[in-house]
Amino acid sequence: MQSIKTKTPMGWQKKQIKDLLDYERPDKYIVESDRYINQGTPVLTANKSFILGYTDESSGVYKDVPAIIFDDFTTDSKFVDFPFKIKSSAIKILKEKNEGVDLRFVYEKMKSINFPTGSHKRYYISQYQDMEVVVPPLSEQKKIAEILGAVDEEIQKTDEIIAATEKLKRGMMQQLFTRGIGHTKFKKTKIGKIPEGWIITKLSKIFKLTSGKFLSRKQFVSGQFLVYGGNGVSGMHNQYLLENPTIIIGRVGEYCGAIHVTKPRSWVTDNALYIEKYLTDIEQTFLYYVLFSLNLNQYAKVGGQPSISQDVVGRVQIGLPSLTEQQKIAKILSSVDEKVSVNQKLKAKLTLLKKGLMQDLLSGKKRTI
Repeated sequence: MQSIKTKTPMGWQKKQIKDLLDYERPDKYIVESDRYINQGTPVLTANKSFILGYTDESSGVYKDVPAIIFDDFTTDSKFVDFPFKIKSSAIKILKEKNEGVDLRFVYEKMKSINFPTGSHKRYYISQYQDMEVVVPPLSEQKKIAEILGAVDEEIQKTDEIIAATEKLKRGMMQQLFTRGIGHTKFKKTKIGKIPEGWIITKLSKIFKLTSGKFLSRKQFVSGQFLVYGGNGVSGMHNQYLLENPTIIIGRVGEYCGAIHVTKPRSWVTDNALYIEKYLTDIEQTFLYYVLFSLNLNQYAKVGGQPSISQDVVGRVQIGLPSLTEQQKIAKILSSVDEKVSVNQKLKAKLTLLKKGLMQDLLSGKKRTI
């Protein structure tokens, strides 16, 4: 049993999780078919994916919301305020035990607990529910939950703006890379409808593709890349200095086919493809967006780790408008990316703000009364 070692704030009490929450097995609420549809009742899991899909099954829908769903193997949890069904029997559904408990506060308290998980076993009954936490009176629980919930709402709104902007970008790319700007006449080619005046050119004729030891694959996560300056990074092997902005393509592993443009004088490591040389009538940013839109991992060789070769990438065909039009398209898409970047930075600040508030409010270091 884990106990609180710090001094208990005035008016707060030590409680075990089982004093605060009742649990229910999910058996009645487990979805019968995993052939999900686009709308209906959400099917949930407590891990990062959360909503797995939707079902039209009308029986066995959990409606006594809000509730907490808790993964018995990982101890991941989610606060749910809408009717749902469950995917796994490993989920426990948690509700407040009495009127002196604010469910949202307990959820935030649970999220602040660093509970060690290692072996594949169920934790809630055997260990988790016996943990001790300190809780304030109900009025303070509600105030803390209100503050943290408000930050969560802002994070969710920001996420929705990011998702909507990225969806807009995908639609714009489809439009711009098939119709261009202001074109009305089209002709059919082997890769779809390309406007009159666009040239179908193999990538190998546009630039020189070279393989080398460059970007670490884990740096491709969520499109974020580590950029180093100066003389590189101490302790890192196979470093390579890219003097100029360079398009790089993930060559192997989980992020095979991922695309990025480095900043000037960037140090990169590990295996990648990079675009070293361009023709004079190719705009680099436009080319980056074209490659991004192609979803290059579809050309990856499977079996073991997925991989993509410079020969395969070089055989891909793309459409090229005039240099002036390339620049206009690149400017449009860059402005959309800038909006995404601004909101990603805002989300990071909000996430950091909530982390600080949780440390202060859930410990009683700062009081709301």
